[in-house]
Amino acid sequence: MRAGTDYVGASAGQSTTDSCITGTCDKSDIGWKAYGGLEVNEYISMEVGYVDLGTVDYSAPTGTRKTHGVTMQLLGTYALNPSFTLLARGGMNFLKTDVSGAVAGASGNAEDTDVVWSLGLGAQYNFTQSVGLRMEWERYFEAGSPAFNGGTGEADVDLISAGLVFKF
Repeated sequence: MRAGTDYVGASAGQSTTDSCITGTCDKSDIGWKAYGGLEVNEYISMEVGYVDLGTVDYSAPTGTRKTHGVTMQLLGTYALNPSFTLLARGGMNFLKTDVSGAVAGASGNAEDTDVVWSLGLGAQYNFTQSVGLRMEWERYFEAGSPAFNGGTGEADVDLISAGLVFKF
């Protein structure tokens, strides 16, 4: 990437939670994100975007848990050559977690919007100066609220994704 370069991108892949919180569940789903960014210099970029970390389906007790929201992250880059770049990211995200069904307790529903910290690693292959393929692993730490008193429960969520980035 070039300093002062704006870019947009979108990625999709598999999201996986580290915990069912209660009972048994399907821990993985399709996750996706869309983002835009500005390269500050050849090593640092700032990104904002939206991430959907998928839905966890519980079977005992029954219910669902969905986490999504706005991301604000710093991206560190190191170009090995003009075509291949290593990535490291971290940031704060404003994520909403919705839990519904028997898993949410007597009310049947619980929600929480919270600051969730994240870290990630990845790589980008640049087809041209304007188009690249980005592959990443990201971890979102403790999304949700403590499970007592009607909370959603906290869980770490991983997103492994691949997508395209367009620079202009």
